[in-house]
Amino acid sequence: MNCKIIYTNSLFIALLSAIAALSGLFRKGLYSQETISMGAQAMGQDLATLLLAIPLLLLSLYLVGQKSLKGQMIWMGSVFYFLYTYASLSFLATYNQLFLVYVAIFSLSLYTFIYGLLSLDASALKHSIKTGNATRVAAIFIIVMATMLAFMWLNMIIGSLLSGSAPAVLETYTTLVVQALDLGVLVPAAIIAGLLLLKRRSWGYVLTSILIVKISLLGTAILSMIYFMAQKGVEVVIGQVLFFVLATVGGIIIAVWFYNKIDSSVYVATTSPKMALGKGK
Repeated sequence: MNCKIIYTNSLFIALLSAIAALSGLFRKGLYSQETISMGAQAMGQDLATLLLAIPLLLLSLYLVGQKSLKGQMIWMGSVFYFLYTYASLSFLATYNQLFLVYVAIFSLSLYTFIYGLLSLDASALKHSIKTGNATRVAAIFIIVMATMLAFMWLNMIIGSLLSGSAPAVLETYTTLVVQALDLGVLVPAAIIAGLLLLKRRSWGYVLTSILIVKISLLGTAILSMIYFMAQKGVEVVIGQVLFFVLATVGGIIIAVWFYNKIDSSVYVATTSPKMALGKGK
């Protein structure tokens, strides 16, 4: 792994995200074309990104420099958070002055994440984690959370298709970007990761390590969104609130438990992307 690439890309992601988050929180009129609900959600996301995601990205980047395996996996989970978040904003947010910033963060996060994956020695990661209840619980947790998320969104979408009316969350927007990303990317990835981990496959350990960090960060961001929505008088669905509280609290507890099983003395970012393609079976 070329650490110069990792440091440069990560610092640009952090800088651009800080600009976007600070602009969203303090620049009047940036979200003026959004609905009240979407504007509140965007500000909640900005707050979580500024206070939690960016510091975690920078802390994990420091740990990567210390040859910490835990740091490397937390770093990848953090990058995945930025990838998901700014993909959502690039395709969902009404066009504004920060459009190119959103796209830049999305693109940087995407290719940095791919580079990180290809640079991993998945087999070494597997052997650095102590087997036991933590891995099984983590696998079951992400499968259950993914299944519940899928049912929640599918219930809403299928209900609207059967009734012939648009779902309430669509508001004035043209399509359900978040639900498309969740059903098309996040849910399948979590189920695949959980199943691979239960079978003790190398990439199950990698994907689970990444996803539990991402779930914890995103869950915290969603709780922040819910707070801003409540402040704006937007009605929230209690069932969805309870789901995201469970996902967030459970994700943080399981992430800490899971990461405590990683032997930090083993550092796996030693292969080139080309060499890593032949490993991790």
